[in-house]
Amino acid sequence: MNEDDPQKLKEVADDAGHAYGEWFKRYMNIFTRRFAEWMLVFLFGYYNLSFGWLMAPLFFLVLRDKRAKEKKVKFDIIRSIANADEKDILQEIQRFANLPSWVTFPDMERVEWLNKIVRQLWPYAGHYVHDLCKFSIEPSIRTALEEYKLNGFKFEKIILGDTPFRLSGVKVYDDTSRHEIIMDMDFAYAGDCKFEVSVSKFKMGIKDLQISGRMRVVMKPLVRQIPLVGGLQVFFLNNPDVDFNLIGLADVFDMPGLSDILRSIVIEQIAHMMVLPNRYPIQLVEDINIAELKCPAPAGVLRIQVIEAKNLMKKDVGLMGMGKSDPYCILRLGAQKFQTKTINNTINPKWDYACEFLVNDLHGQELMFEVYDVDDGLNNDDLLGRANLDVHDIWQSGEVDMWVPLSDAKSGRIHVRASWLELDQAAESLEPQLEEIRALQTTTKNPLHSAVLLVWIDSAKKLNNIPDPFVRLHVGNSQQETVVKQRTNDPVFEEGFTFLVRNPRTQELKVEVVDNKTATVQGKIELDLKVLLKERNLEIMNEEYSLSGASGGLASLKMNLSLRVLKTVQKRDDGDGGPKEIEVAVEGEETTAEGEPQDGVKEEMVTVATSLPTQAAAPDSTGEGDTAVRQRLPEKGVHGLGRIELTVKYGPRNNLIIVVHRVLNLPVEDDGELPDPYVKLYLLPDHSKDSKRKTDVIKDSCNPQYDERFEYALPPNELTKRTLEVTVINKKGILFLQRSPKMGQVLLDCGLLDASKPTQLYDLCPPCDDEDE
Repeated sequence: MNEDDPQKLKEVADDAGHAYGEWFKRYMNIFTRRFAEWMLVFLFGYYNLSFGWLMAPLFFLVLRDKRAKEKKVKFDIIRSIANADEKDILQEIQRFANLPSWVTFPDMERVEWLNKIVRQLWPYAGHYVHDLCKFSIEPSIRTALEEYKLNGFKFEKIILGDTPFRLSGVKVYDDTSRHEIIMDMDFAYAGDCKFEVSVSKFKMGIKDLQISGRMRVVMKPLVRQIPLVGGLQVFFLNNPDVDFNLIGLADVFDMPGLSDILRSIVIEQIAHMMVLPNRYPIQLVEDINIAELKCPAPAGVLRIQVIEAKNLMKKDVGLMGMGKSDPYCILRLGAQKFQTKTINNTINPKWDYACEFLVNDLHGQELMFEVYDVDDGLNNDDLLGRANLDVHDIWQSGEVDMWVPLSDAKSGRIHVRASWLELDQAAESLEPQLEEIRALQTTTKNPLHSAVLLVWIDSAKKLNNIPDPFVRLHVGNSQQETVVKQRTNDPVFEEGFTFLVRNPRTQELKVEVVDNKTATVQGKIELDLKVLLKERNLEIMNEEYSLSGASGGLASLKMNLSLRVLKTVQKRDDGDGGPKEIEVAVEGEETTAEGEPQDGVKEEMVTVATSLPTQAAAPDSTGEGDTAVRQRLPEKGVHGLGRIELTVKYGPRNNLIIVVHRVLNLPVEDDGELPDPYVKLYLLPDHSKDSKRKTDVIKDSCNPQYDERFEYALPPNELTKRTLEVTVINKKGILFLQRSPKMGQVLLDCGLLDASKPTQLYDLCPPCDDEDE
């Protein structure tokens, strides 16, 4: 016998014993579970307990398992995208879309080289993230959880993992101030990090964190010394998408309703730290204006009125298919959020709600509207639809008043009015704004504001008893606080705050320096804001105020105060990127000896496309390029069918946006009756119901005003293949006697859209198909 045979026999015997042991444990495990299940059912029957006590936990277990599987699929997809090489992503895209190899996104540039640098630097980022979590995030979350009676939050373990974040594209703006550089980045993180925390002596944690959104980096000010950039401001334009899995004790809460509360807390803390108007500042050079870096003045204020909604979906369905909804609307701009009241039992609610948003950046921000139906019980409220408005478009127009259709909904639209308010340094602008507010308050009871107060808390001196001080500020019902400084009599805060002020003539600023350990007030300042109205440029800079109530009477607080009066910008028809006024006339029109147009011919200012769309009725200009040439236009357009004013542009979310503003000078009917016009849209070659959009019918009008907005989801590579058909239709008559003849039509080639002139007047042409609708 070979010497190795006994050893081989022993190994075979060990393997067999191990396999038998595994088989026995597996079947004993199955037997134990089955026995426990049958015993549980037996005990329920033996003690005459309700079967619902058994079904309730089973229902939640099934629901939790289903949710976990959905999250796993979603996470695997996001991680594969975040970790995939750019070439692999493009190859997958090209399998489903006919894109050239260099196409990624219309406005974004490829930065694969930057992702490679991030991958190399990622192992060294752990220490910075540890300090960020311990000293910035931990105090904020601890304060937030104390509202839910959960005390003592702290990070126990912070593991960043091996998978770095990924930047899928970068855009650098070239139309900004020469003293700053603005860069947008599509940020995605789906890593293998792990954070363990303790709350009220219970340990829990999160893993598989996912964060994605558009991040902005502002480099300002630009300086004349290396590194040429004085500081960075890093922030998300809107709330990023956040998801994660819970571990430890928190895994019990990973089910609908409870996990949403935890997720909202995490999102709230991210928003509080780096979602506009909050920024994460990084100072790179010493000799710069730190107040301008950490707390720049807002670009302006948006005053929003959500007036009403129509034809919302019915979520509370009753007998015979009849039902209503209990709708309310949530408005978001970055981290700012407002909510209307709930209107019960209606699909056509009238809210008449007004609010105001601070706007810190004009580029890239969108005002979001979400309409929900209130649901009683543990279920989340049902979504009735979403809509959005571009802040830059509102700034260009000065004011918009339109009906906006709801996406993610079968039906419904909301009536929105938005006004842009600029910041003025003249005290004379206050009274007109107060009069405007008083007029608006007749329709809405929500408080509106006439000014913005900027407060910079620099430092305090000679406080008592070595406190842990922080500063609390009050203006009206609004309260804000600085971070706590540990054990110092001379704290340096260097934090800025912005307040909306209803009336600076009657309101005051209250400032308190508080000891965080004992909750005692070290001293306070009360300042009437009307004092600022008498100051030059409405501001007080680098002033040291004595703290009243401070023992010893030597404590002081250094502050900067700036007041800016809100001034309503009048609605304008042109502006940067808006329609330009070009004087044109149609060749062949006769004039009188005095040079005045004959009857039926009107000289006016209109917008003309230099490159005409297919069948667009704007006449060719006789000049070259954008040269202004005086011509004459007939009142009813070249074909005598009237004209239509449209805004057509391609949006940042791969969507075609159309706003139907108005139709001018439609002809009356043969019997002298006024038409009942509406506008219908199709995105050709698709002539199906899904492609159809239409406005309301305006009764008895030759000059109907619509201001209704529509959207089509459209990949950029499809633009050159699509044509927008815009038809004006007369909807006259009732029921079966109704006739709907086409009054005029415009066809726009989507591949020839002029981004610099989105709003234009088009002459209506005879329709290609004259059949009635």
